Amino acid sequence: MVLGLSMTVLYGSTVQPFRFFDLADPGGAADAVEYVKISRGDPDVDLAGPHFYRWLTPAAARLVLPITKSLASDPDLATRLSFYFVNFAFSTATGVIVFALLQAMGFSILASLIGLCLFASSRATVLVTATPMVDAAYYSAIAAVCYLTVANKTVALALLLPVLVLSKETVIPFLLLPLLTPMRKSRAIWAGLAVACLTFVVSGRLVDATYATQGPSLAESVGEHLDQIETSLHALGTPGGLHDLLSGFSFLGALAVLGAWLNARHRHHSVPGVVVATVPIALGLALLSGNTGRMFFAAFPAVIAYALIPIEHVARISET
Repeated sequence: MVLGLSMTVLYGSTVQPFRFFDLADPGGAADAVEYVKISRGDPDVDLAGPHFYRWLTPAAARLVLPITKSLASDPDLATRLSFYFVNFAFSTATGVIVFALLQAMGFSILASLIGLCLFASSRATVLVTATPMVDAAYYSAIAAVCYLTVANKTVALALLLPVLVLSKETVIPFLLLPLLTPMRKSRAIWAGLAVACLTFVVSGRLVDATYATQGPSLAESVGEHLDQIETSLHALGTPGGLHDLLSGFSFLGALAVLGAWLNARHRHHSVPGVVVATVPIALGLALLSGNTGRMFFAAFPAVIAYALIPIEHVARISET
């Protein structure tokens, strides 16, 4: 039922944006052009940015391409369809994980299903699922880290860390979230993090060798974006900047603030610190990148959890 609901809501919210997305005019999904080049093996990828290190989703799309070519004769449509299949799978999995995470935090089945729907129908989820982007895998990795940490599934998390690190380099701060819990005492977690670091480094060197170049290191990429923080902070002081920050959540942001206040007063749920910590991490990445909406959406585990609390609160009042 949960899988079916995740697929149904996701398909309903993404099929039209997918149909009308144009690679020649990508709009807010301009990075999609670079990811399509990577999936096709084109040599003229933008080597000045980090895009060509984010090969996991484009590589998966390339594996699916023979299937989509049999379904669509137009090469661009076949390519977009291959990305859609891959991203749809990632986002569907994320919806299921969000449900499991909310259950682990003590939310009812109905509230957890609503939380799944809130994720699957959100603007950011629709964008990264319907277009050739790599963030669907990134969001899935964040959800997996949060759930496996809250559910205390140490071995499973340790084994997955080296895979999750390949989703996108911005997932790295989220991979450290287990260290905020007693999991930091686990040798398996430290081993998983060590292998994840090695995997990240080796992946980068292999990509450099493939393109016969050396792209920017992680430290260089962060350094290049430091100047963006001041601009982003100034923007947050304006209605437009605040709108951009919360654009992925729409009114869920305001609902989450209300939920945090209600939870502080009534203690409806104990939202784990590892989930709450996604907010400052996502905010920091948003300020650093300048792409505030899509980057801040990485806080969806906390925002959705807190947004559900007012809904449950009103339901309790109506029952009395």
